[in-house]
Amino acid sequence: MNLLSKIYKKDKLEDIFTPNTIAKLTYINRSIVEKDLEKYLSLPGKQIIVYGHSGSGKTTLIRKSLNNKRQNFIKTHCESKTTFDDLLLQAFDDLNKFYIHEKNSNSQYSISAELKAEYAGLSSKVNETKNTSHEKKETRIVPIQLTPQKLAQFLGEINCVWLIEDFHKVAEIEKRRIADVVKIFIDTANDYKEVRIICIGAVATARELIELDNNLNNRVAELQVPLLSEDEISQIINKGFSLLNVNIDDSTKEKVVFYSNNLAAIAHQICFDLCFDSEIRSWSFFKRNIKTTSFKEAVNSYVRKNSDTFTKIYDTIIREPSGWNILKTFENSAKEMLSFNEIKNKIPKNKRIADEEMLTFLSQLQLPEYKEILRYDRSSQKYSLASPFFKAFLKMKFALEKTEHSNAIKTSDNRRNNKYSIDSSHTQDFNIDEDYFTSFNEILERLILESGAKSGRIRIKHTRRLK
Repeated sequence: MNLLSKIYKKDKLEDIFTPNTIAKLTYINRSIVEKDLEKYLSLPGKQIIVYGHSGSGKTTLIRKSLNNKRQNFIKTHCESKTTFDDLLLQAFDDLNKFYIHEKNSNSQYSISAELKAEYAGLSSKVNETKNTSHEKKETRIVPIQLTPQKLAQFLGEINCVWLIEDFHKVAEIEKRRIADVVKIFIDTANDYKEVRIICIGAVATARELIELDNNLNNRVAELQVPLLSEDEISQIINKGFSLLNVNIDDSTKEKVVFYSNNLAAIAHQICFDLCFDSEIRSWSFFKRNIKTTSFKEAVNSYVRKNSDTFTKIYDTIIREPSGWNILKTFENSAKEMLSFNEIKNKIPKNKRIADEEMLTFLSQLQLPEYKEILRYDRSSQKYSLASPFFKAFLKMKFALEKTEHSNAIKTSDNRRNNKYSIDSSHTQDFNIDEDYFTSFNEILERLILESGAKSGRIRIKHTRRLK
């Protein structure tokens, strides 16, 4: 883009660093996975399951590939209460822009007058048929004419792909219906080469649909979108700050890389907060610098947004057998990655659960319900905490519990000595205050120093250490 274009059409911060939406301006090429996706998209009848960690860039990758191919698509989103009928109606609604408004399309298509009329007739029926439940909520009912086969025909006529996001969230009975529809779309490809379903799911749920029906085994491609490398995270940071014409020093950049822990979404969020705190909202002709205090503010902002989530995850985990001990093992370990036996052997024998139960629980901690707080590396067969922020949270949580336990013993001793007055200063709450942020930042700095030492290089110099 030339200078005049920059001046008259400034790139905005919210369009450059996009933690909650797909990356367009800061998209980086991922040649291996892009090539695989391109290959699967070129095979008629090949249905695709794309899986990976939340924030690894799955949706961004798919949308980029479909746009490059000038491929029409519709998308539906799953929640835990989503039924297959909900998905069918969502998909049908999204076809409206093609069949009624005839816009927002990437490729040429021609719809027969008969099919247009059929779509319009069905649309009227969908809008008219509603059911009132005992809660007095109006719910649309799927007309008997709107079948998965008919939806596949509507999609095939406009050369359209159906994206189903977060399919892993729905109940198993609904997954079975999705698996049945995948088979229908495979058969539909005999008449419409482009029509297909792309299911997007979590990292530990790749084979869920295929396991429901063995006939899908060779007809569905599984594509893993891996975590980004440190170099790829650096590319995102460099690209974004270049678009804003902003300097970011190497020390700050490497902190962003470390704290993002290979997730693009976290890198985007920290960079957005860095710029926002430095009052940088768009490209400027004059080069600007990030404020020296902005990194701490960006971290504090992230911690504020996630502390309640971390607390809920922690409370949920410790209610499970061995849950507290597993978290304590990761918090207390000098290693970043632990094998199953290393985790098990650190748990007192009287607190252990059966190996099979523990393996199941460790797998559950990799799921979105637990915010994927645990990662499993198949090559090394080891587990690690997915976020330095959560590890810092655990260190603070366990330190607070230790203090509370010590205070409880002191209080008990005081009572035995007939000292009934309780000093309120002994009671500590997990409050989000200045002391909380100070401690959190000190722990994070220690973690990054430890990481640098383990890798044989101290990349960032710090003058303050955690006492």
